Amino acid sequence: MVKPDPIEQALGLRPMNELSTEEEQQNVPVKVEEENPTEVAVTSPEDDETIQDIELARANIKNIIKKGDESLSELIELAKQSESPRAFEVSANMMKTLLDANRDFVEMSTKRKYAKEELMNPKEEEPATTNVTNNNLILSTADLLAMIKGEKEE
Repeated sequence: MVKPDPIEQALGLRPMNELSTEEEQQNVPVKVEEENPTEVAVTSPEDDETIQDIELARANIKNIIKKGDESLSELIELAKQSESPRAFEVSANMMKTLLDANRDFVEMSTKRKYAKEELMNPKEEEPATTNVTNNNLILSTADLLAMIKGEKEE
């Protein structure tokens, strides 16, 4: 059994020998379904553009994490084989980048959750009631001392 080429998989290509003779005769392009679509289908017309943007960003981050995990494995193997300090440094930087991407992914999930909640339950903004009490007392130090002692000066 032939191991599939990772480039062919990433681009969604099929080898020429797998094409049927009917497809060759009709010269019809082969439709390839993607594993990780970058566009997210809108579930209802009420969805907000913000939620669509968050979904797209989340899908992109998820795809980057998946590709980064694969790259990191290969990079660590390369670093082990070469025993180069620079290769280990690059792999450590890749790990940090993937950790940041995972953090962003979780953040996008929470943003999506809150955005959907706001869309489903819009809050009417209530005017904020603000009570301001200004007590201005202008005294001299002698008046303040008299107030503390309990004396009244008139």
